[in-house]
Amino acid sequence: MKKSNLLIALTMLTCSIVLSPSTANAQDEKQAELERVWYDTCYIKVNAEKKPIDEDKCYQLSKELAEKYPTSNYIKNAKGKVDAYEKGKAWEKAWARFETALKAYEGAPDANKLEQLFSAGDDILKLQPDHQYVIGRIALAGASGALGQIYKNYDKVKGYGEQALKAFAPAKAPEGWQQSDWDTLREIVMAQINQYLGFQLIETKGDQEQALGYLAKAIQVKGKDVGWKDPNNYLLRSGIYSNQYIALRAEYDKLTDEQKIADAGKEILKKVNELLDTKLIPEYARVLATATKPGAKGIYDVVRPQFDQFWKFRTDAPDKAADYIKSYANDPAIAAVPIPVKAETTDNLNAPAAPTVGASNIKLAGPAAVAAGPGGKGAAVNGKNSKNSKAAPAKSSKSSTKKKRRG
Repeated sequence: MKKSNLLIALTMLTCSIVLSPSTANAQDEKQAELERVWYDTCYIKVNAEKKPIDEDKCYQLSKELAEKYPTSNYIKNAKGKVDAYEKGKAWEKAWARFETALKAYEGAPDANKLEQLFSAGDDILKLQPDHQYVIGRIALAGASGALGQIYKNYDKVKGYGEQALKAFAPAKAPEGWQQSDWDTLREIVMAQINQYLGFQLIETKGDQEQALGYLAKAIQVKGKDVGWKDPNNYLLRSGIYSNQYIALRAEYDKLTDEQKIADAGKEILKKVNELLDTKLIPEYARVLATATKPGAKGIYDVVRPQFDQFWKFRTDAPDKAADYIKSYANDPAIAAVPIPVKAETTDNLNAPAAPTVGASNIKLAGPAAVAAGPGGKGAAVNGKNSKNSKAAPAKSSKSSTKKKRRG
C-alpha cells in the first residue's frame, strides 16, 4: 500500500513539472518569438521599410513553425507558404527543362528530342493543365515532326493536336494574354494542326472525306505563311483527288474497246472529266501558284508534269496554262476556275494514265513545315517571342495571370 502511494506521488510530481507555469510560459514565448520572426520575414509590414521578401528564409521558417507548433494560429498561412514555395521550385525546374528541350528540338529536330520535349511539356501540364502556350508548342512540334517524316507515332501527335485545337478554340484571348499574341499562336495552331490531322488520315488510310474536312479548315486560315497559301494543303488534297481518279481510271481500263465507246464508258469518262475539271487540275494549279519559295521547289517539280499532262488532255492549250495557274495566285482558296475545255472527240476516251507519284509520297514543302515548329520565320512563337513567353517562372502553377498568359 505504501509502495502504491509512493508511485502515485511520483506521478503527480512528474505532472506538476510538465505543467509548470514557468515552463509553459517559456514554450509560449519561444512560439511567440518564432511567429514574430516568421511574420516579419514572410510579410511586408505597411509601416515598415518595404524590402523584398527572402523567399528561402520564409520557407525555412514556415516549415519550422508548421513542424514545431501545429496548433499555431498561423499554421494555415505557414503551410500555404511551404506549399507555394515547393510548387514554385517544381515549376522553375519543369520550365527550365521545357525550355532546354524546346531549344534542343528546334536546333536539330529528331524523334528522340521530340520525345524529350513531350515529356518536359507533360511535366508543365501536370502543374498547370490549361497552360495554352505549352499545349500549343508541343502540339506544333509534334505536327512538324510527323509532317517532316522524322516521327511516326501519329496517334500521340494527334492527341496533342486535338488538345491544342480545344485550347485555342476561343477567338478571344484568355485572361492574361495580349490579343495580338493569342491571335498569332492561335492562327498557327489552327492551320498546322488541322493540316496534320488531314495528313494523318491520309497516311493511315483513314476517312478521306474527314481528311478533306480538316484540310478545308486549315485552308480557311488566312495566315501569311500558313493556311490558304500553304502549298502542302493543296498537295495533300490533290493526293486524295488523285486516288479518286485512279479508282475511276481502273474502272475505265477494265472495259472493252466497245464498252468504252458505249454508254458505260461514256458515263465513267464523264465522271473522270468532272473530277479533273473541278478538283484535280484546279488543285494542281493551286499547288503551283503557292509553291513559289525555294523550300517548295521539290513539290513544284513533281506536280508540274502532272498538271501539264492533264491540262493537255482536257484543253490542248498549253498557251493558256500560265494564266490559269496565275488566277489562283492572289487567293488560292477560291472556287475552281473553269477550264477552257477543248471540243469533245473520241480521243477524249483515252484518258491519261494515273500519276506515277502520289502526293503522300512527295516530301512536303519546307516553309509550311517550318512554320509549324523548328526555327522558321513563319512561327511567330519562335525566337524573341518564345523567350518573352517565359518571363519569370511562376511561383506556383496558378499564382499569376502573367504566367498563365505566357503559357
